[in-house]
Amino acid sequence: MQYNGVYAALEQFRFGPRNGKPTAIICHGTKGHGALSDFLNKHKVTVPDRLLEQEMALQADQRRDRAAEFLAFHDRLHDYPDGGLLQEALREFAGQMRLDVRHSSGDTLSLAQVIGPVLTTRVPPRDKRIQYDAAQLPVLDRAKEYAASDVVTAAMKVFARDPRVVSIDADLATTSGLEGGVAAVDQRRALNVGVAEANMMGIGEAFAALGSNTWISTFCPFYDWKVLRRIAVGHQERHEAMAAEDGWLSEGHGLDLTMLATAANFETRTNGATHMGNDDSLTFDAVAHLKIVDVSCPQQMLALMKWVMAGNRGLLYVRVMRTPSAVLYDSGYQFELGKGAFVHGAMTDAAYIVSSGRGVHEAIAAARLCATSGTAVAVVDMPSIDDELLLQLSASGKVVCLAEQNNGYILQNLLKVQYRRNLGSDPRTAGGGQTPKVLSINALDRDGKPQFIHSGTYEELIEAFGLTARQIAAAVMGALDARGSR
Repeated sequence: MQYNGVYAALEQFRFGPRNGKPTAIICHGTKGHGALSDFLNKHKVTVPDRLLEQEMALQADQRRDRAAEFLAFHDRLHDYPDGGLLQEALREFAGQMRLDVRHSSGDTLSLAQVIGPVLTTRVPPRDKRIQYDAAQLPVLDRAKEYAASDVVTAAMKVFARDPRVVSIDADLATTSGLEGGVAAVDQRRALNVGVAEANMMGIGEAFAALGSNTWISTFCPFYDWKVLRRIAVGHQERHEAMAAEDGWLSEGHGLDLTMLATAANFETRTNGATHMGNDDSLTFDAVAHLKIVDVSCPQQMLALMKWVMAGNRGLLYVRVMRTPSAVLYDSGYQFELGKGAFVHGAMTDAAYIVSSGRGVHEAIAAARLCATSGTAVAVVDMPSIDDELLLQLSASGKVVCLAEQNNGYILQNLLKVQYRRNLGSDPRTAGGGQTPKVLSINALDRDGKPQFIHSGTYEELIEAFGLTARQIAAAVMGALDARGSR
């Protein structure tokens, strides 16, 4: 920061002539630029000693790097004969930058860009697997609740030791935990672009194209569909270049870009009476090459991160809860894209509730209410669409309840897979005059059309759309009674 201008303006304000007009000093900067910026962006600040130590260590590293760079340059001058030491050294450095040093009139030097030669062979393959010590990853207690952001921060402090891990946030860094985790290792790889989500996405694409395992984050509705579509087009073109016989890219040159989308579904516990993302999953489901994951559990978040660090996972849109939740899986759980899992009960139970995100916790509570009446109901967590399991449940002849805190993402994918496989009528209406085979409880309107929903607390929203544990249990028990399944 340059202080002279601020000091001069204050001096002018105090001692200069007054004209009755207000005076304002506009500063373009970031408070506590570097590791301190996250802590200083508040009204009242207490900076922990560990953060001050981290910042001092970072500054010392940067100073040491610059000194080493200067000394290396100085030592190289002795390798050249007398009379042209500096010129020859400059020529070499310029050549590394694809620049040609030329003599102009007299002793003046000029630089010209070197064009070519044209690359006619493939670039080398990339090893995208992130190296980390698994023993250092956080261990979660199933008896406790954790916020996804805390899991992300703790895990990134381990993953980001590999210099290929990069994060870019857009103003809302604390909601995902990305910046806190990566910055704890290297502030230079934990960027924050401010209120500029489209820039965040574009910068993330650039780092991914350079080979980084890149993570970006903001609220669900703040992701830009147009930018995401363009990124997906570029991702496809890179894979086409890898697949072509005369292509210029080799294995590992796709984009590894993970988008953490916070405040998904009816997640309003942190913000109070507001609402964020019930429509984003269906909107982005139309983007080619995008993999959508709706996280329900802290252990699942950790397992997903480990899965991403294996490399070559492509474009991921990960819907994340903000407030703490119970741990549903044990430490041995491994995330697998396109796979759902029973988190309560089993295939032999009388009915099934399928959900994702925080809705899974309401579904488990509903199943336990059903158990008090002597009815065993299983719960399936479907973080990403499992076509085979959806068809298996739908064809079981039992009551299947799709309970979603959004515009019916799982439902729409069930309808699509049934259509693709020519499996007949809409499962919601195919019951031979009985209760429909599939119950659908979500945020669609009465005509089954997507809609935006109004502000409300979490409790108000799930009550309004029939998604409380009590309401889900009542719907399942009512369907079982109508079909004589109890």
